[in-house]
Amino acid sequence: MVEFFIAENNEIELVEYDAGATLTDLAAELESFRETAPDLKTGKCRGCGECCSDNIPVLGLDFAVLGIDPATLSAGTALSGTEFMVSGADPSVSGFDSSASAGKPFPDPWQAAGSILVLPDKPDLAFRRKAIKEMCEWTSIPEIEATLLFEYNNAEPLILAKQASGECCFLKGGLCSSYTKRPYSCGLYLCNMGRRLAYIQEMIVRQGTWHAYSKLGWIGEDELRHNPFLKADSYDKLLVSDFEFDLKNTSEQLFFYF
Repeated sequence: MVEFFIAENNEIELVEYDAGATLTDLAAELESFRETAPDLKTGKCRGCGECCSDNIPVLGLDFAVLGIDPATLSAGTALSGTEFMVSGADPSVSGFDSSASAGKPFPDPWQAAGSILVLPDKPDLAFRRKAIKEMCEWTSIPEIEATLLFEYNNAEPLILAKQASGECCFLKGGLCSSYTKRPYSCGLYLCNMGRRLAYIQEMIVRQGTWHAYSKLGWIGEDELRHNPFLKADSYDKLLVSDFEFDLKNTSEQLFFYF
């Protein structure tokens, strides 16, 4: 069971959830709840597509959902910010900018694919280790909290590329052409989240981003032992409680660190 309510400023806020509530439950219950609030902007989505113009994170578990082989991506090239052609989208999507790939070093098998995944810069692991070590040395916070705080502030997500119009490459006629196989963040996102719900959503995206880095071979799993995504192969096997980290005291100690 996952329970929501309408908070101040018409925000949808998370009230509570059962100990066994999963990320799949969270997204499904949120979808059901917002449909009962017709006066809210998110009450009945009519395909305005506004949120589909934002950068849409692709998490580690989304590779399988989208039919992406991370080994293929990481083996192709290590260029930062390169746009990779991947399978899973309709190349006839209105406004799809095929010229975006002009001059890019795509291996031949990717040339005919329809969608684009944009990779961020690789994480600087030396900087990561140094920053976490310094946070522990300069404060009294434990390493796990220093690690989580660093990862929260340094998680540049993989994103779905956009059409020339600025909309997601899967958007067609104002509606998602890959709705049943879209990234998890699409199903969880709301433009009017309450603070607690927004925090959990952010932690899911950030931990899912570092998990994606590991699947790309950018960081070893030994450095991500705390990451909930390492223990599951689907969203229905991950608990909501795994992502409600309490970093309030840590954040207060490191207020001037970043």
